[in-house]
This record gives sequence, C-alpha cells and structure tokens, in this order.
Amino acid sequence: MNKLFLGLIALPIFISCHSHDHPHDEYGGHSHDDHGHNHGEVHKPHLETLSHTIWTDESELFVEFKPLIVSKETPFAAHFSNMKTFKAVKEGSVKVSLIGNGAAVQNQVDAPTSPGIFRPVITPDKKGVYQLVFEIKTPSFSDKIIIDSVSVYASEDDALANQSEQAGGDEISFLKEQAWKIDFAIAQAQKGSVHQTISSAGKIEGAQGDEKIITAKSDGVVLFKGKGILAGNSVSNEQTLFSIAAEGNTEGNIQVKFAEAKSTFEKAKAEFERSEKLVKDQIISQKEFNEIKSEFEIAKTNYNNLLANYSDGGTSVKSPFNGYLKSLLVKEGQFVRAGEQLAVITKNQKLMIKVDVPQKYFGSLPSVFSANFHLPYQKSTYSLEELNGRMVSYGKSVKENSGYLPVYFEVDNKGQLLSGAFVEVTLKTKDTKEAITVPASAIMSDYESPFVYVQTGGESFEKKQVVLGVNDGVSVEVISGLNEGDWVVAKGAYQVKMASMSSSIPAHGHSH
Repeated sequence: MNKLFLGLIALPIFISCHSHDHPHDEYGGHSHDDHGHNHGEVHKPHLETLSHTIWTDESELFVEFKPLIVSKETPFAAHFSNMKTFKAVKEGSVKVSLIGNGAAVQNQVDAPTSPGIFRPVITPDKKGVYQLVFEIKTPSFSDKIIIDSVSVYASEDDALANQSEQAGGDEISFLKEQAWKIDFAIAQAQKGSVHQTISSAGKIEGAQGDEKIITAKSDGVVLFKGKGILAGNSVSNEQTLFSIAAEGNTEGNIQVKFAEAKSTFEKAKAEFERSEKLVKDQIISQKEFNEIKSEFEIAKTNYNNLLANYSDGGTSVKSPFNGYLKSLLVKEGQFVRAGEQLAVITKNQKLMIKVDVPQKYFGSLPSVFSANFHLPYQKSTYSLEELNGRMVSYGKSVKENSGYLPVYFEVDNKGQLLSGAFVEVTLKTKDTKEAITVPASAIMSDYESPFVYVQTGGESFEKKQVVLGVNDGVSVEVISGLNEGDWVVAKGAYQVKMASMSSSIPAHGHSH
C-alpha cells in the first residue's frame, strides 16, 4: 500500500518535468534541481531566460537565451517564421552578431536544427551594452533584425544582481511547434478609414446575355443525342443536344414540311433561272422578274432554315455557344410543341447577384460603391473588386407587399460562385470614419461577448474583450479593447482557445 502511495506522488512530478527536445535549462529555463528540493539547502537564485519577439514584413523572430556573460558561451534558440505563410523556416542560414564597444562577435549556422529553430552561439569577450543582430538568408527571402540595448555582464553574480522580476499574468502559452502545424496567421490592428455598411441577403443568378433558353423547332418527340446530356455538363458551340422526331405526328409533321419546302424551293429556283434569260431578251418586264426573284429568295430561306435543323426524319437542336447545361426542362421521349422550352444553356462567365435591401436604406444606395459577398457553402468571402464586378442598378420603387428594394451586381464567375445559391452581402457606402480594424476572422465570441487573442510574445497570447462597430464581412471596427499595432490571431484562434483551457501549465522559460 505504501509503495502504491509513493508511486501516485511521483507521477505528477514526472509529468511537470516533461520538455520538448532537451532539458529546460539548456537554452534558458531551469531544471527542478534549481528549486532546491532538498529542504536542508538554501534556495539558490538562478538566471531567468530572456526572450524577444520582433516582427518584420518578411519574418517573425522569437528568440530565447540566458543573460550574456563575459567568456561564457551562450546558445540561442532562434525561432523564425515566414510572415507570408506563418510557417516554420525550414532552410537557410542565420548569422548572429554582438556589435558594440568597438568590437563585434559573430557566429553563423547554415541550417536549422529542427524546422524553424536555429541554434547559433555567442561568447562575449567584454562587458557592456550591445546590439544583438540576427541576419537570415533563405531561398525565398532575406531579413535583418536588430535588438538594441542587450547587456553583457562581467559575471553571473552581476547578471543576477541586475535581473528584473519576471512578469506574471494570465498569458496563454501556445508553442511555435503548435502554430506551425495548423492554419495559423496573425494580423495587426490598423487604423484607417471605415466605411458605413448595409448588411442583407442576396441570390446568385445568371447574367443577361450569358444564358439562353433553347426551344423546339417543330412538334415531335424529344430524343437526347448522347449520354452526356445532363445538367451541369459542359457543351460546345453547335453541338447537337436533341432531335425532335416527327414519327407518329401528323399535325405539323416536319417531314411533310421539309418535303413541301424542298419542292417549293426547287420550283422557285427553276422559275428564277428561266426568268433570268427572259428578262435579258425583254420577254418579261423587270417588275415580273423582281417578283419571281423575291419568291425564290423566300423559298430558299425557308428551305435552308429547315435543312439546317433537319436530321433523320426530325429536327436537331444545337447549343448556341460553349458553356454548360444549367437545367433540362424536358425528359427524353416527351412530346413537345414547336417553341416549347427544352433547356437552359449558360456561359457561366458572368453572374448577377440580386440583393434585397430594406427600403429604409434607399437614401444610402446612391453612395454604395462596393460590396463583400460571403458564401456560406464555401465559408469564403469575396469583394466586388476580387470578382471584377460592378453595381448595375438598384430599384426606385417597392413592389406591393414587399419592404425591400432590389440591388443588382454583375460579377465574373471565377469558379467560386454557384448560380442559384444564396449569399450574405455587405454593401459598402462612401460614408467613412477613422477607426481601428482587425480581420473579421479574428473575432471570437464567449456568451455573446466578443474577444480576440493578442500575441504578446512569440509563444504567449492574451485574451482581450473588445467592443465592436462596423463589420463589412472582411474587417471589423474595434471601438475599444485594442491598440493600434496589436498583433491579433487572424487564423487559428480556436486552437489558441483550446490551449487556454488546458489544465497543464507549461514551465516558464521552456526550451525546444
């Protein structure tokens, strides 16, 4: 029983001592021996790990190291992330330089020891205040990052004497290795012009001239030409889609019409050729010749029209352009009358988005200059500019029993838009004000109270409650709770939230 009790005591101690790659005290931090578990010994102070986080347009550097001491080799754990992708830098070289007091100490490593983590070392030779410079070169970018006012101490005792207390608080730990494995991104809270918005719903429709309804040219039974006549399939210009068989149909029989047209054409042609000789010999008048010629032209046109669509005892129906079968309006074997609709063909290049706007916003519609469209079926948001779109028109009157005005936008279909689908729309007006904004994707909600996660350091985050204003579907106005320049989690906020709910508290100054 006593052995079991001792085992249960030892278990949590083992868990809390777990580290990532190597002991906590190698690149800063501490081991449990530093705490003096032998209660007969006096607690010995230890050097706390220093850390710095710097963001540039190209990279993010999060570096951990112990205080620099003369003649003592100091290793660095320099975590580099690509600010375009927010992923670990997996190849390249890093040079670290200690510059000041008329001297410079340098060291370079030509590859990371693990993805994103470079481990150069420095051995200072003189105390003082220096610049610590990191230069990274990769196949895709180069960057230079300077940390000012880095102290080098004469001894460990001097470093301990000048050591400031570590800041406490409710910071959330989310390691670089965690962030690099997920779809993660940060963005700065920026101050700029915010447009007043109108939020509503819309529906994607085919644009005028981009769709065409094809109809039956004669009475008869519909026959599909091929197995690919299905809604959604592509069609090519002049491709035969249907034939209208006249068999068994006495009324308006295309075979009879074709035979009659052919006979009339041949007779009119012979008469016209004969009259050409007669008019030259002045046997018939020019007026009579013109009448014969007119009858011939009419007969020829009628015959050619029937001939163009006549096939195997029926008429053929062809696609008018390259595009897609948007919808089929008949079934194979169905009897149709001439002029009856068979299918809708769309080029699927231009689309119309109809937005229903409450009539109370009628006065703001003339100032609408752009819009954002959120596609629920893709969880994506596109701006009017991204879709090469334009506002076509808006309604000037309200339909009976409707409190909405239609607003029409024409956009290019770049493959993301689905005709017939409903979308969430945010109209942007020219009315503006100055405000701090963050990406809409950064906003989280806790019991209907919005908040964001602010990155305070390379692996530390803080939850901040915010008061929001205008939301255009892409960016959100923050009335209070953030400062300009704060880095917020724009992608991966849910994973940070999960980390904040973890019951395990990482030891400070950990190493990787």
